[in-house]
Amino acid sequence: MTASLTRFARRYVSFFLLVIGIFACQTINKKVKYYSTEITLKNGMVLTGSTSPIANDNFTFKDAKTSKKLTIQNKDVQSISKNLPDGAREYAQFEIETNKKKAAKETVLGAYIVKGELSLISYEATEYTREAKTVNNRQTFVNETILTKHYYLKWSNAPGKEVNMGSRKTQEEDFMDTALEFFADVPELMKKIGSEGYQAKNIKKIVEEYNAIKGKK
Repeated sequence: MTASLTRFARRYVSFFLLVIGIFACQTINKKVKYYSTEITLKNGMVLTGSTSPIANDNFTFKDAKTSKKLTIQNKDVQSISKNLPDGAREYAQFEIETNKKKAAKETVLGAYIVKGELSLISYEATEYTREAKTVNNRQTFVNETILTKHYYLKWSNAPGKEVNMGSRKTQEEDFMDTALEFFADVPELMKKIGSEGYQAKNIKKIVEEYNAIKGKK
């Protein structure tokens, strides 16, 4: 009886260790890409080199001449011109509305996606995910740090308001309210909102069309 229990215990432990091995938690670190950048700080200093993604409260800068790496606080930046694969991107300090309890507004270092009478800006923030994936033919839990873009519509004299890019259902419901707030003075554009090519995911195209129509009036 005792021997049988011992064999059972060994098998149970072996099975338990196998399960742990199969579902072991693993963290995947993706290589950070740097792109050529010119930074103007609020103190007037101009830095030329390359930067990591500009997100959250700070980012890494690599000097073009010395290759020395520095951590730059977003709040110390006046503007940035960054060369990305899809073209140059202009960054500036923007005031946006926030859902945080302590403050209704905050200032972020964001990028122009569309610059005009009505601007579309984006702000990146890191988020953490944990999901089961197959890595090296083994099922494992993977921890990843991802960059999430938040989009804001902004008049020059008002804080930016976020465009809901969440689940499809809530996204389109909220986007109609956003459209009524920002595009109601262009009826020909409003008629297209909700149709194919004029949904929340097409916000860049919609803002460009809005500015083009307003520019002709």
